[in-house]
Order: sequence, then C-alpha cells, then structure tokens
Amino acid sequence: MFQRPIIVFVRRIWVWGVMTVFIIMLLGAGSIKMTSSFSSSVKNKVIVVDPGHGGADPGAQNSGLKEKDINLDISIRLRDILESKGCIVILTREIDKDFYLPGFVLGRMAKRAELDNRINMATENNADLFISVHTNSFPRPNTYGMETYYHLNSSPGKSLAELIQKQLTQLQSDNKRKSKAGDYYLINQSKMPAVIVEVGFISNPRERNLLLSNNYRHSIADAIGTGIEHYFNDFPQGVRESIQTVSQEGPPMNSDDAYKLYFSSSDLESLVPENRHINQSTWAKLTLSQKSTLVLRELIQGPQAVTSTRTITPKTKILSLTVQNGIAIIDFSKDIRDDFPGGALVEDITIKSIVWTMTQIPGIDGVSILINGEYGDSIGGHIILDHTFPDKP
Repeated sequence: MFQRPIIVFVRRIWVWGVMTVFIIMLLGAGSIKMTSSFSSSVKNKVIVVDPGHGGADPGAQNSGLKEKDINLDISIRLRDILESKGCIVILTREIDKDFYLPGFVLGRMAKRAELDNRINMATENNADLFISVHTNSFPRPNTYGMETYYHLNSSPGKSLAELIQKQLTQLQSDNKRKSKAGDYYLINQSKMPAVIVEVGFISNPRERNLLLSNNYRHSIADAIGTGIEHYFNDFPQGVRESIQTVSQEGPPMNSDDAYKLYFSSSDLESLVPENRHINQSTWAKLTLSQKSTLVLRELIQGPQAVTSTRTITPKTKILSLTVQNGIAIIDFSKDIRDDFPGGALVEDITIKSIVWTMTQIPGIDGVSILINGEYGDSIGGHIILDHTFPDKP
C-alpha cells in the first residue's frame, strides 16, 4: 500500500527535473541572444565620451541649472547605452571636476591645457571616436534646437555628426538645425573622428524644462548612441585622421562709402551684415589702425535692426588695436570673456563676426585676438585664441 506515494514522489522528481532543464535552456538561450544582440560593427570599439566643462567651469547657466551637470548626466547615460551595445567607453570625468592644472590662472593658456588633458585621454587610449557633450545658450531665449559639430576637413567626422543629428532631430519635430563644421579646439586636435553634440539651449524656457527631465536626457543619450552605431555600420574598421584648421573670410567691402558690421541672426544660423556709411574724405585721413578701431567700436555697440543680435557684450573695451603685416591685433578687456553667455555656437559666431567685420577693411587680411593682454586665452572655452583668424590653407 506504500507503492503509490513512492510512484507519485518519483513522478514529481521527474517533472521538476524536466522543468529545471527547460529553465536552464531558456536562460542559456537568453544569454546567447543577449550576446548576439551586440552589433558586430560596434563591439569592442573604444569611445571616449567627454562631458563638457565641470568643476570650476560651470559652462552656461540658467536659473540655477548648470551646463556641466546636464553634460555629465547625459554622458553617463550614453556610456551605459554604448556599453550595452558592446562598446568600450571611457568618460573623461565621472564626477564634477575640471582638468585645470593646480593653481591655474584663467587665461595664460589655462583653458588650452584643460582641453588638452581631455584630448590626451582619447589619444592615449587609442580611441575610435571622441564625443564631447555640451549644452548651448544664447541671449535670445526663443532660440532652440540640438545640433552637432564636426571638423571641416573630416569626412568621417561629418558622417558621424550627420548620423547623430538625424537621430536627435527625431526628438524635436520642429528642429531645423543641421550638423555643421566648426573651428573648435577639441575637434581640431583630435586624432580620431570627433564631434561636439549640443543637446539644446539652456537659455530657452521650453528646452530648459525638457533638460530637467530624466526621460528626455535618456532619449538624447539613446539618440547619440544610435547615431554612433549607425556610423560604425558605415565605417566598421574605424578611421584615424590628422586634419588642419581652415577658416573662411567674410565678403569684402562692396561700396566706396560703406562698410559692413556682421551681427548674428536671431536663430544663430548666419551672420547678418549691416551697412554703415562714412564720409570718404574723413575715412581717407584715418590710419589703418584708426579705421579698424572705429569699425570695431560700432560692432561692440550692437546692431540697429531688431532682427539681429549683438555678438560682443557691450561692457567690452578695446584695450589696444594695432595692425602689423596685414594682421589686426586686438586686445579686448576681460569682459568679453567674463560676460560671455556660453555655448560653442555663440563663441564661433562671436569670433566670425569680429573677423568678417575686420577683414572687409582693405589692408586687413586676418585677426589675432588677445584678452587682457594674454595670447592663447578663450572667450567661451571652446575655441583657443592661439592663432590668426582666418588661418590660411
């Protein structure tokens, strides 16, 4: 009479054994599936993700929200996403820190050394890509939109920027911004394809509120990660490159009694010229340095058209301006740096407005910019003022 319970017990053991084997097989299959989900094109690629600014450098700010914090949060999310795709990811910083040398003094090449430390991390780790994450700002609060920058002479960098930008614009149906070439120190000096991703304007109320959202930040990181994955589908072996900086001059003067001042359009998409007229007999009596100073002072005063935006803070003073061998050497007061609103795009527009305005004057072929007597400083931390603008190819 004890046979039946024994049989039942044996059957239960058999059932549990079969179920255990089945579960193990499922887990094994899941494990295999997880591994095979890595795209062969991105697996083991080394990517350096650089959260812009940090530590003593907050970047752009608006109502207590700091660019450095946004950049870091999105970069950490991007790291996690890329690692889930099989990439090897190195963050230039994982906490709120900067890369200034101990006892640094703002100016005196301090920013250049800080940026060099970030670039060196990518070079020393033989990275396949360098991705720098930033947040934009502009005095006009209605300006908005994410955008991506690459070096003018980098074909793979352009492809990477376009693929990332394509994913980012899917988050903003009304974002008409495109990827652009930029003359920024980080992407100029990188030995691998590099881009700067501006994730929005902290100065725009709508985008500022979006950037406070964890879900939105994750969506941005996911879009960047998807763009990177698509890039490696096109360049599976990766690319190494050495590229040279090339800048462009603005158009020359086109009237005997007029000169142009170049201001920013309200959407930061272009430089807008405004004509100024002067009596030719008066103009003829001025030296080249005096002409340059007169034009530059009017540029600092700002535009007359309400649709244009000033590019230089009105507090800025011209400490000196000389012309040597066709190069206008301008020494601005530190106000041009200390009152700068922030953002890589604004910095690029500011420098171009100065260069385009000055090089239209006959006899001026380029511009060298100093801040408070220091060569090699930076207005906004993205472009190092250690060379003449525009560079000659």
